[in-house]
Amino acid sequence: MLLDHLATVTDQLRSSLAELDPERLSGPDAARLLAAFAEVERLASAGKLLAARRVESSNVWRRSGHRSAAAHIAEATGTGIGPAISALETARHLGSLPATDEAVRQGLLSETQVKEIAGAAILQPDAEQSLVDAAGQQPLSVLKLRCKRVRAAGQDPASSYEAIRKGRYLRNWVEDSGAVRFDARLTPDEGARLLASVTAEAARLGGEARRAGLDESAKALAADALVGLASGRSLALSARGDRGGDPGSTRQPRDPVSEGTGDGPTSVIHVRVDHAALLRGHVEGDELCEIPGIGPIPVDVARRLAVDSILNVLVTDGVDVTTVARASRSIPVALRRALIERDPECVVPGCDTRDRLEIDHIRTFADGGETSLANLARLCHWHHYLKTYHGHLLERGDATDAGGDPGSRWRWIAPADPPVVPRHIRRSG
Repeated sequence: MLLDHLATVTDQLRSSLAELDPERLSGPDAARLLAAFAEVERLASAGKLLAARRVESSNVWRRSGHRSAAAHIAEATGTGIGPAISALETARHLGSLPATDEAVRQGLLSETQVKEIAGAAILQPDAEQSLVDAAGQQPLSVLKLRCKRVRAAGQDPASSYEAIRKGRYLRNWVEDSGAVRFDARLTPDEGARLLASVTAEAARLGGEARRAGLDESAKALAADALVGLASGRSLALSARGDRGGDPGSTRQPRDPVSEGTGDGPTSVIHVRVDHAALLRGHVEGDELCEIPGIGPIPVDVARRLAVDSILNVLVTDGVDVTTVARASRSIPVALRRALIERDPECVVPGCDTRDRLEIDHIRTFADGGETSLANLARLCHWHHYLKTYHGHLLERGDATDAGGDPGSRWRWIAPADPPVVPRHIRRSG
């Protein structure tokens, strides 16, 4: 019986864990063990989803005295009601998605991957197989973007946007320690506008911090930037009373939306849109209109953003950036924009860093590498450092798939001997 077999497997796993001393493992053995446990976790998640679907349909949750099937599942799994409701919704979709169901039963998909694929494929069944295939080849961030595009194609863009707009909110609460916390829900364009402004102001504050010899984290600077922008003033580090300077001194930032002059932050929103869609007023077929890193937006929203001077639009059939090359290190504006659109995050497989990316010549400029789209990529500081100083190699992998997504477009090759990295540059986490 299945339950007896699972009980035996569970006992064996529990016994193995009781005897596990991770400090006695070699590095390679630890990596193999991690992969094995990840597969066990995927299989367990699959069984949990399939059983949850039957718990709901059988009404066993009523007989056990629970208020809902989600409440029963939340108690059984030790999670909250929200995750249980999400798991139930995913489990319901699996019955109509044979390719996803098969991949789940084989332990090929994590619970997060299943949720993303099911939520998109239920709207566009024809895209199901390509999403399942992509899950095994692409990082989660790229899979989420593909699923966003599929969901957008299966819905009316204007209706979806209006639903988000009507559901917008800003909430706050106070922790026991007295710290104030916020949670917000915004439309994609307003969210991008806010993020762009905060990023620009945080970069300015970061420069002040470095000049003052202060060590401030990026998250702390972003918080300062948000407060400064919301209060209509710039939080100059020299104005903080506990660090010297005039406690009353402030500097008025430029309003990046309404003014266009001043000494405050200059924020930029990047939008990718097909030229034909921009002219027509809506997308058709495989055309895109989206904010890289956030997701699709209606074409009329892109047009509305174009009224502001803070918008950068990459029109896909405008300048042919694949033919732009320079005999110098300097990167033309059109090429830089194309890189931002093509590489929204560090291109090293498995790295999802999006902030402060650096442009790298794949074949170094000194060795004759040209400044062209084919020879450029955006890397996080950590991977750029490893490639420049410690012999790591970045190579092109498979060609981009038909959907324009990176797939396994890049290969990251580590040297035989691991580098000795200075303490000040080691990546935390």
